[in-house]
Formats: sequence, structure tokens, C-alpha cells
Amino acid sequence: MKLYHALLPLTVALGLSSSACQSIPASAQLFKSIRFIKVAQASDQSIQTLPDVEGIRFRAVTYQRSETQSGSGLDAAIRREFPTGTVRFLYNPIDLNGDGRSEFVVYITSDCGSGGCPMLVLQPTGSGFKTVSRHTIVNNPVVISNTKTNAWRDIVLYVAGGGAKPSYHILKFDGSTYPSNPSMTPEVAPGTIVSGTAIIADQISPNVGIVLGNNSSNQRGGLNSSQQASLKSLGIAIAVPTSIPAGYTVSKVDVKPCPANTPRSDRGVCRFGPQYGIVYRNAQQDRCFAIEATGGGVGGVPAEYEVQVKTELLGETALLFGQQNGEFKTPSAQQLNSPQPNLLTDWAGVGPFYRISGADFVRQSYDKGASSQCRNTITPNQALQIVRSLTWLK
Repeated sequence: MKLYHALLPLTVALGLSSSACQSIPASAQLFKSIRFIKVAQASDQSIQTLPDVEGIRFRAVTYQRSETQSGSGLDAAIRREFPTGTVRFLYNPIDLNGDGRSEFVVYITSDCGSGGCPMLVLQPTGSGFKTVSRHTIVNNPVVISNTKTNAWRDIVLYVAGGGAKPSYHILKFDGSTYPSNPSMTPEVAPGTIVSGTAIIADQISPNVGIVLGNNSSNQRGGLNSSQQASLKSLGIAIAVPTSIPAGYTVSKVDVKPCPANTPRSDRGVCRFGPQYGIVYRNAQQDRCFAIEATGGGVGGVPAEYEVQVKTELLGETALLFGQQNGEFKTPSAQQLNSPQPNLLTDWAGVGPFYRISGADFVRQSYDKGASSQCRNTITPNQALQIVRSLTWLK
């Protein structure tokens, strides 16, 4: 026993579990069948341990760093959930439901905010993977508890950042999925002793993760050739998003050139033009947002909540939402991860000016105020990700 405790720190430092020296289970045959093609990060990184909160103890938890290679089947499943942009991710295979086959827990390191990063739970099928659950604001490591609910192991997550009180929350399987937002699940009771496996136990930095590279459509904002030509006819730089939430496609492109014989600046703009709007819609959820541009005539919005954001393309701007009362308060982490009314960014740039607008403004500008269209909007965190991803249409 003394020898076991002496070797345990070495086992953790090497990123191995206590089962690493045991025989390979039958579920490993699926894992071995994946063609390994990518390298994630150096193998000498330190373990990310779990912080102490309210006397909750993880003495019976084994830490595991993520895998260093991925395969085409897993890549396709991740790309299905994150269809555009360069994606960096970490993952571990682990049996969650006791059927002898490993599920895959995937941690997206390229899309993190102050409260954490997105996470996927994927289950292998005959032809690939199905998504069991998709999660927001997840901090690593991810604890796969030895306790079970509906035959699936519970997941314990550390919730902090974005104004949230540091705490541990438990995600229980409801028969079909895990809850998506950890901050909305029950807290782990103070003094609890947690046993299980802490996976994705890597030190996270901007360049950590296996890379799914851009494809040619990413730099086109999901626009077809006709839509691109229409936008380019305006004679101005066209800003498009390279990060588009899963399930969204271009539903409308609205183009308004400068009126005939109107003087233009050296940037090709006139007083109130040219203008364009690219509307993206998730038809299944009836959620919308738009990327807009105008030559001038812009003003500010007296918002209830404000988040400053720095973009590579347009410099600094602000994300605004809530009642238009001019209070400009700092939102909570929960608000940032929930759809909010009157969401938009300040106009950014030096003419043309660009912004992102949520469903309330999309209905007014592009659907003539019809309440049957674009009834739901994106979250502020999604808007922040989108506006940071803007690039010029080539």
C-alpha cells in the first residue's frame, strides 16, 4: 500500500490512470480502429488539478490528460457541431454507461470564454458518432464520477469565472442526455468525497488542442457564389463570420447600393450607403442573427447591459442587450449564456461601419416586424464569438 501511494503521484504526472497497466477492454477495439493522424500538444505538460471549494475532496480521483491523436470519424462528429472556422479540441474516451464501449468527451479549446469552454459527449454508432449532449461554460478537468443516474455515470464540473461563485455542480443523465448548462444544475454538497476519473486534465492555453483546420467555405461566411457576387457589387469591404453556430445557414442577403449619382468617399461609401445585411437562421430552432454594414448615419444605443469586446478586424466595440434604458450594467455569467432581448453590437469601423444584430432587430429590418419569423435569438456569448471571428470576404 505504501508503494502504491508512492507511485501514484508519478502515475498522475505521466497522465496515466490506475487502469493504464490493465488489459485492454473490448471497447478499445473501436478506439484502435480510428486512423490516428494529428498531434495535439506536447506530452510533457503539467496536470491541471481541481481547486479546493467548500471542503469537497477528490482524494479518490485519478487524473488523465487528453489523447494526443484523433481520427476522421471523431473529426467529422466535431465538425458537425462546429461547422466553420478552425477548431481546436481535446478529448478522452471513457465508458459512461457500462456497456463496454467508450463514449468520447470532447473539450473545445478554440471557443472559450471567461466561464469556460464548450464540451461534447459523443457516443459511437455503427457509422460514426451521435451527440449525446452539448455543454457550455465548462472548466477542466472533467470529473466522471463513479456514481450513476439512469445507468450513466454522473459528471462533476467546476463552475467559476464570468462573475459566477466558484462551486462544483453535478450533471445527471436524464435517460437521453445530460443538462447543457452546468451552472444550472445542483451543486455538490460541501464536504463531499468524490471518486472517479478526472479527464481532460491538461493545462489549457490558446494553442493547446488537436486542430481541425479551415475549409474553403469558412472564409466565405456560408455564402454561395451568387450571394458573394451580389455583396461584392457594392464596391466595399464585406465582413463575414468564420465562426457560425451549428445549425445556422444564410437565409437572406439584403443589398442596397448608394443612390445613383451620389458622391462617394475614397472608401466607396456615401452618406447612408452602401448597405448590406446577411441573415443567418437556424430553421429548427427559429433563431436568427445578422451581420450588417452601412456607409454612415449611425448612432449609439442606450442599452441596459454592455460587454466590451476587442476584435482583430474592426478594433474595439461593445455588445449591448436588455432594455434600452442607458444603464450599461455588467451582465452575469448566466445572462451571457442565455438568449437576451435587443442584442446587437455597436457599429464598429471607420466607414463602412459593421455590426451584428440579434433576432429582434432582424425581424424589424428584414421581416417587416413579423412575429412569426426569427422568434428566438442567439446568446451574448455566441454573439461575442461571431463578432470576434469576422474576416473580409475574399
